[in-house]
Amino acid sequence: MSETVTSKDRIKREAMRLFVKHGTDAVSMRDIADAVGMKAPSLYAHFRSRDELIAALFLGSYSDYGRKLAGAAATAGTAHQQLRAMVRTICALHAEDELLFNFLLLTQHGFLAEVRADDSNPVEVICRWVATSMQSGDIPPGNPTLIAGAIMGIIIQNATFRMYGRLTTGLNDHADELFALCLRIIS
Repeated sequence: MSETVTSKDRIKREAMRLFVKHGTDAVSMRDIADAVGMKAPSLYAHFRSRDELIAALFLGSYSDYGRKLAGAAATAGTAHQQLRAMVRTICALHAEDELLFNFLLLTQHGFLAEVRADDSNPVEVICRWVATSMQSGDIPPGNPTLIAGAIMGIIIQNATFRMYGRLTTGLNDHADELFALCLRIIS
């Protein structure tokens, strides 16, 4: 049985593709309508504005990533095993849908202030994991925010390198190396 792709799903996918390729500011609703083969007024039946479309794409997907990352952070075992699970989860999400990952990467700065500080926020998940691991003595004490930022930087910068062709293979191909680098940060 094949899954039916709705008009709204096609709009979201084509919009993401255009936003990643050209930037959100350079893409109009007409551009999106043309890409999905519909007239602009039909597009407005699904999304009232380009900003509403971008927000819907970002907030829903970012929260989904956060919940998946929270699941990895809750893995039974040592802090190192949890970190490995989180790094592998992020790399798997990148491999699963690189376009979506790139869209979130490129649009994050416009929306992070709107994301709740809970387990549906990937940044919050990592920050909490670092702080909790420090409190329990599983990782050495330090500034949890700086440590979390360093871990995220290792992964996010390499995702950026991939997006711009500097890294020629996906994050999944480098999951063990990325984990080893993150491990150095918490050691």
